[in-house]
Amino acid sequence: MRRSVWARRVVVGAAAIGAGMWIWSALPHDDLPDFSRYTDTTEKKEAFFGFLLPHIRAVNEAILQDRRRLLGIRDELAHDGGAGFFDERWLRDLAEAYGLEPPEKLDAALADRVLLRVDVIAPSLVLAQAANESAWGTSRFARHGNNLFGMRTYDGDGLVPRKRAAGKKFKVATYPSIRDSIAAYMQNLNTHYRYRRMRLIRADLRRQERAISGHALANGLLAYSTRGAEYVAIIQSMIRTNELAKYDE
Repeated sequence: MRRSVWARRVVVGAAAIGAGMWIWSALPHDDLPDFSRYTDTTEKKEAFFGFLLPHIRAVNEAILQDRRRLLGIRDELAHDGGAGFFDERWLRDLAEAYGLEPPEKLDAALADRVLLRVDVIAPSLVLAQAANESAWGTSRFARHGNNLFGMRTYDGDGLVPRKRAAGKKFKVATYPSIRDSIAAYMQNLNTHYRYRRMRLIRADLRRQERAISGHALANGLLAYSTRGAEYVAIIQSMIRTNELAKYDE
């Protein structure tokens, strides 16, 4: 099972020489409930969404904390041509954590590139994809690996799909907790080149000062499934049918 990825980047002061460090959250990691015991569909959905929402909001809040600090550093770089030593060290670490290679001299352009990635994923989208990919939390990968999103791995750890095609080497990733699964999923959407369109849609919503809508972000996930546009339509339908947009406000 993978080590915990649910962590928050913080600067702990001079003792850490201003380095961006990872600390494990002290918040509880609830075990995945047995959703198969629900016979009433409405009750099952309510329980599923109710269980996941606090975890989604916690991971999004951690991302927002980084984003707020990043915006401040971006302004310093744009107006002053530089930032403090600790802030620049933190920015370098953050850029690398989000899959970017920082230049020798940091500038506002780098901060803008990082800002495109360091942002929230609409709760409605997370809920709809989790429900779809994990069969409402009842799939083998959800129950035995805390994997709600069908995330794959090639590093040797994980669960082998029973219907994996001959010659294929991937496994389905496993996580220490549901929150780790959510954090890894958001990191994937925020860094993988296949989801750049989703990030551009989100940035455009920011520029227009509009709510970050899961329905809108889903348009950037054509590559999430081999079903392409059909998959996107299914996710958007789930958002509408289950009235999930209210969680994006």
